Amino acid sequence: MGMTISEKIIAAAANIDHAKAGDIHMVSIDRMMSNDGTTHLTIDMYNSMLKNPAIADKSKLVFIIDHNMPADSPKTAAAHKKIRDFAKTHEIAFYEGKGVCHQIMMEEYVRSGELIFGADSHTCTYGALGAFGTGVGNTDFLYAMVTGRSWVLVPETLLFHLSGSFREGVYPRDLILTIIGDIGAGGASYKTMEFTGS
Repeated sequence: MGMTISEKIIAAAANIDHAKAGDIHMVSIDRMMSNDGTTHLTIDMYNSMLKNPAIADKSKLVFIIDHNMPADSPKTAAAHKKIRDFAKTHEIAFYEGKGVCHQIMMEEYVRSGELIFGADSHTCTYGALGAFGTGVGNTDFLYAMVTGRSWVLVPETLLFHLSGSFREGVYPRDLILTIIGDIGAGGASYKTMEFTGS
C-alpha cells in the first residue's frame, strides 16, 4: 500500500523516502503558530532557559492574540504586551484582534504539503488544506522555534466506510460530530477501534 498524505508530508520533511505509522522522525518545520494562550510562557523559557537564545527562521513564525481579546485582566494585558514586544523585537508576523488564529493561518499561511506546528490543539484542522498540522506544547514549540526542527511520531490512519444519504436538515458537520462523539476524545489515539455509529 502507498503512503497516506500524512506519511508523505512527514517523509518529505524528514528528507527520507518512506514513513509509516509508528515511526519517529526528525523533521524540518515549515511553519509555527502560537497564540496568546501559551506564547508568553514560551517567551519566558526562551529568555530564561537558553544559554544563547536565537530563532532559527523568524519568517516561519506567526504569533496571534485571539483567545482573550480584549484582555480580561491586568495579568492577561501583561502577557499580551510581552507577546507584542517580543514579536516586534524579533520581526515575527503578528496579529492582534484580527480573527481566530486557525482561520488566519488557513487564509494567509497554510499550504498543501507543509508540516506545521501550532501551540494549540486545533492545529490539526490544517489537514483540510492538505497540510500536516499538529498541536504541541511550549517545550516542543520552543525547540522548533530555535532549531527549525523537531521529532514527529507518524500517526496511524483511521478509515471510515460511509454509505447512505442525509435526511433533510442533516449536514456533513452533523456526521463528523457524530463520529467524533462515538469514538470519544481519545478515539484517534487508540491502535484498534471499532466504530458502531448510529
